[in-house]
Amino acid sequence: MSRVFCGTVQIHNEYLNRLSENKSGIKLFKIELPVYYDLVSELVSYLNEVELQRAEKYHYPKDTNRFIICRTFLKFILAQKLRLDISEIQIKKDENKKPYLSSDKSIHFNVSHTERFAIIAISNNPVGVDVEYINKNFDYSEVLPHVFNKQEVDAVLKSNTKDYTFYKFWTRKEAFVKATGKGISDSLPQIPATDGNHSINPHLLGNFKSLNVLSFDLHTDYIAALAFGGKNIDTDELLIYNLPTSLEKLIAFIN
Repeated sequence: MSRVFCGTVQIHNEYLNRLSENKSGIKLFKIELPVYYDLVSELVSYLNEVELQRAEKYHYPKDTNRFIICRTFLKFILAQKLRLDISEIQIKKDENKKPYLSSDKSIHFNVSHTERFAIIAISNNPVGVDVEYINKNFDYSEVLPHVFNKQEVDAVLKSNTKDYTFYKFWTRKEAFVKATGKGISDSLPQIPATDGNHSINPHLLGNFKSLNVLSFDLHTDYIAALAFGGKNIDTDELLIYNLPTSLEKLIAFIN
């Protein structure tokens, strides 16, 4: 059997005046999307033809803007890490629709967004991240038995913060499947989400021998989870970067 650890950590917000990794070897970036809406007309110039076509397929302007912001910032971050021009960053998708960098498959990344916020995770190993808005008006009662096992369902129903617990478990499972690259499947109830160490069938982990899934509060009413391989990390805090709010500072970040 293989091992999965689920736990909760705090985050420490840092601005991009210096870059350092979490103990997991992962860099996390937080994007408050509405802050950058006024920059969309400038950011779009950093997209290639395929990315522009994808942006145009979204029905709602909010979704178009979100894609432009997240994709451009991802390319900025990858360009900075690899010391490349942003035009050299070409992002493709594998057979499971997981994005990868065509010029350097040793660099792994994942992006998640919801409502006002997005997160980008960059690592030298496969990684998954998910963020969700805690929608207190969402009726998840019919979802529970299809996504969670009995222990998890009971934990949600008995929780004093049912909505929070539901989204904590949900984001953990989402981060898990994004890290493994397997995508959403009928195996979701078999993916553990309660706190602690779990033994699971190795086929669920893909190429991982073990996986850590850490939850954290990104903002009021926003919860996120990060999934990555390796031993349990001895930390109660993750570092997450806030990106600059001007295009000039973003360009300076690359250079």
